[in-house]
Amino acid sequence: MTSHAGDGSVNLMEEILATVRAFCAGEVAAAEFRARLYSDQRFEAFLNSDPSLRPDNYVKGSIYQFLLQLDFDDPRDIVNAQGALAQYMDRNGIAYVKTDRYAKFNDLIAKAQPSWLDVDLKYIQEKMLPDAGARSGTELRDWLQGEFRTRFRCVKKPPKWIQCPAWPIGANGPLVFLGQVEVKDYFHDSAAVYVFHDPATGACETVVQVY
Repeated sequence: MTSHAGDGSVNLMEEILATVRAFCAGEVAAAEFRARLYSDQRFEAFLNSDPSLRPDNYVKGSIYQFLLQLDFDDPRDIVNAQGALAQYMDRNGIAYVKTDRYAKFNDLIAKAQPSWLDVDLKYIQEKMLPDAGARSGTELRDWLQGEFRTRFRCVKKPPKWIQCPAWPIGANGPLVFLGQVEVKDYFHDSAAVYVFHDPATGACETVVQVY
């Protein structure tokens, strides 16, 4: 990872390695790491120097390309990025420190949501977390649990999704769940229609799921 003085460059990749280590250790914010990854072409050469990478590794090829496809605003993808980089350094015998902060935050978000929600994490980051103040850990989790139930309102009971939760969020925030209707003998398989209402506009929106 260190160049020789004769090649006209000193420690050519040390800055890149330092950035990778800092991200894994939680010392560089995900957004800053993403900015460096996108703007510095040396990352590609550094990460593609990976002779022990097996073809069946979960990055499915180039770790550099894998990182470019991730959303660094999504806690799940941040955990995936850290995991991929940690495996890279393990394979290449590079010492590093790995924070568990990313995984804990991802788990906190997952545990705070009820089973009938799978909210877009960008909405959580942009619309909810700025109101959380200095809360962290279990206090943040408990606060988020209350916020989810306050913002994602149901007239009666929450939806019973037959596929993944797909609660619509409009320009004015999450729509209100009115109810669901089971549909038989129409689609090839059984289905359900979920009806939501936007109090700000008066419009209704439906979500159809087939199983």
